[in-house]
Amino acid sequence: MSRPVPLASSIQAESARLAAACTACGACVEACPMPDFAGLAPAAPTAVAAGMRAALRGEPVSPEGLAWVGACTRSGQCNAACPEALDVALMLRLAGMRLKGALGEPPRLPVPGDAGWAARVKAFARMTLTEEEQTRWL
Repeated sequence: MSRPVPLASSIQAESARLAAACTACGACVEACPMPDFAGLAPAAPTAVAAGMRAALRGEPVSPEGLAWVGACTRSGQCNAACPEALDVALMLRLAGMRLKGALGEPPRLPVPGDAGWAARVKAFARMTLTEEEQTRWL
C-alpha cells in the first residue's frame, strides 16, 4: 500500500503540471464574466492569464493576475474556452490557494475572516450529532 501524498505536495505537483500545459493564450480570460467587475477590462487577456500561471508556479504575480484570481466566481465559462482543454477553474482555485498562503508562503490575496464561522458550525453540528458525538467532538 502506498503512502498518501501530503496536500501541499499535491497542490505543488498539480499546479506545476497545469502551469506547464497552459499557453497563457488568454481565451479563458476573454470568456470570463469577471474582468469588468475586477477592473481588468483594459488589461491584455494574455497578461492576465500569464499572471495566473505565475501564481501556479509560485512566482511573483502581476496585479492583473492577482485581481483575476481573487475575483473568480467559479462560473466555469473559462473551461469551455480553453483550447488546451485544461480545467481552468481548477487552475484558478489552486492559484488562489497558493496566493492565500496554503503552502506556508505569506498570503498575497486577502483571506476573508468571519468571526462567527466556528459558532455557526458548532450550532449546525449540534443539530446533526448525537449527544455522545457532541461531547466527544465539540
